[in-house]
Amino acid sequence: MPHDESWFDQLAQLLELERREERARSAEERRTLPLTELQARGQVLLDLEAVEEDVGLGGRFLITFERPDRRALPARFSPGDLVEVRPRKAEIETPARAVVSRAGATRLQLAFDRSPPEYVREGRTRIDRIPNDVTFDRAREGLRRLQALDKGRERRRRDVLLGREPARFSSPLPALTPTRPLNPEQLEAATRALAAEDFFLVHGPPGTGKSTVLAEVAAQAVAGGARLLCTAASNAAVDHLLDLCVRQGLRAIRIGHPARVSDRLQAHVLDIVVESHPDRVLSRELFDEAFDLLGYARRQRTRGRSRERFANARASKAEANALFDEARALERRAVRAVLEGAQVICATLSMLDGGLLSGETFDLALVDEATQAIEPLALLAFLRAPKVILAGDHRQLPPTVLSEEAAARGLARSLFERLLDEHGDGVKQMLREQYRMNERIMSFPSRELYGGELRAHASVATRALGELLTREVDAPPVLFIDTAGKGFEEQALEGDQSLFNEGEAALVIARAQELTSSGLPPEELAIITPYRAQAALIRERLGDALAAVEVDTVDAFQGREKEAVLVSLVRTNTDGQIGFLTDLRRINVAITRAKRHLFVVGDSATLGGHAFYARFIEEAQQHGGYRSAWDWPEPAPVTAGS
Repeated sequence: MPHDESWFDQLAQLLELERREERARSAEERRTLPLTELQARGQVLLDLEAVEEDVGLGGRFLITFERPDRRALPARFSPGDLVEVRPRKAEIETPARAVVSRAGATRLQLAFDRSPPEYVREGRTRIDRIPNDVTFDRAREGLRRLQALDKGRERRRRDVLLGREPARFSSPLPALTPTRPLNPEQLEAATRALAAEDFFLVHGPPGTGKSTVLAEVAAQAVAGGARLLCTAASNAAVDHLLDLCVRQGLRAIRIGHPARVSDRLQAHVLDIVVESHPDRVLSRELFDEAFDLLGYARRQRTRGRSRERFANARASKAEANALFDEARALERRAVRAVLEGAQVICATLSMLDGGLLSGETFDLALVDEATQAIEPLALLAFLRAPKVILAGDHRQLPPTVLSEEAAARGLARSLFERLLDEHGDGVKQMLREQYRMNERIMSFPSRELYGGELRAHASVATRALGELLTREVDAPPVLFIDTAGKGFEEQALEGDQSLFNEGEAALVIARAQELTSSGLPPEELAIITPYRAQAALIRERLGDALAAVEVDTVDAFQGREKEAVLVSLVRTNTDGQIGFLTDLRRINVAITRAKRHLFVVGDSATLGGHAFYARFIEEAQQHGGYRSAWDWPEPAPVTAGS
């Protein structure tokens, strides 16, 4: 159903609801939870020390922190997070604010806009993650600008987005000569994406080669002279797009804060590339000189109150400010030169309005994982390019929305889904041949969620875990371990809504030990679960020998794959309550990550009341993939907090 311009106002209202909910939850957590629990939830880091200092773009102060024992950081902060820094054991009214610029396993680098207080550099600090309004402000401003489009082609762009005008394609479709092998559906997707005049949707179910299509579109567009923008909601997804472009040999630049960029990709990060530009080299020298003058001015003020000292301090500060202005001008020139020399710019959606990309335009924008972006953010891509390709899978994880009211009123529906609903299948190409899963792993999600349309490529259809092992193990493609009656009760830590299940944790850890001792490399194994507390418990109890086994929540694992995946569903109760396991998009992600072996642990008495899980268990039984935990080797006990 088409919308009028008031749709943008409604989205702005939903954004405000989400902003308020995020603030309220953050404030409530800090008011009610002890520091140790805040740290366990990834909201706080305690007892960090500053170990390095540098100057970044814009004269920002870059300070790197680590624990005194240099051990891994217990909380997972991400690049771009807004934080407050305060002394560990002293109360202060106004803590210093900074942005996470790099987040490693043992180190955290923060960027401060101004010189931070001395306590940041000396002694131990506490670092709190806080709500960041910048993304909300940029999305709201983007909505205002879209609503104001009212001339010619720009007006048409707005009306297409509102469903009031049909999407157009050039005719006839171009005859595409692909740069890589493509199956017929991938070729059709790339061809129609390039022929689109407004937008196009690439629907990529698990393992179907969505990235292959995006890489082909990028290569063809740049070869045709287009300036390309690659974007997504998350840093990890943008890093993936950068990798695709670099593998194509394209001149790509990454703006912003990479999540985990390999050494090979470091050479494409703006902050790193610009450092070698002559104007940036000179600007660093001017910044250093300016900081020295500010230090001199501070010393003059603290040595006494003579008129001469105050005059010297004022003169030094004025000279420093002039140097800062000159340094920033040189830096802007260096950044502009680097960006103008790039064929592709990669940045998160939240970076598209304002900042370094202010005023920038592109011929084409690619938005990956578009079904995980809230609509106001995804719309920002349409302010940067007249044509946008949205790629994703609306049968997997939706956008994360905290406000129940905002979600119910439409914020949890992605732009991808809305455009598909309003424009129909003519603006979409579904990819159907998958290159990841054994056909037995694929068959259930294909039938339940994709109308039975997925098919396994011959190269993966019969792949088996036994081909990678050094001894025989009971490992059919899909194996369900039924814990009904075992007393593996779900539990929650005090003050925490997330659940854990010690019995299931012990069982999946024992399975991980069995598979790795049978020859499966630990890095080819993952343990995933819908619940954060369960992931934390398993991660804590795995032990050093299995440190390379990846353990995470389902939400963190979309887009990933492993040879074998162990899934702990956690829910075991007498009421048949399964919480957000009723969101089949989440469980779809869980059961489509494995290439050769999917091992699922759950309680049929609890899960079986839901038709989807009842059918999953029934199919496992039909194909010899059902075992009762009563007949399974008894694992060693695992205790939360032990």
